[in-house]
Amino acid sequence: MRESVEKELEVLKKMVSAWRKFYEETPYPGCERDFSFEIEEYLLPYLRRLYECGYINDSQINDFLSFCYEQIEELCRNIGKKLEV
Repeated sequence: MRESVEKELEVLKKMVSAWRKFYEETPYPGCERDFSFEIEEYLLPYLRRLYECGYINDSQINDFLSFCYEQIEELCRNIGKKLEV
């Protein structure tokens, strides 16, 4: 079971990365808010449920959330450069 949860978290990370790349390719003012909203709306409830059911622990959820916030920060940096041009 633990291995399948680790694979699931990796799939979710790839999904977040794909979302970020989409927003980087089509930047517009406020797209970082939309990206953050997608994470909060679609991923956080799922992660909360995995945590509540005991499939992931504190460390795993903290690592995943850190990854998400890093992706948001990277998007902000990258679109800032593109929107300034």
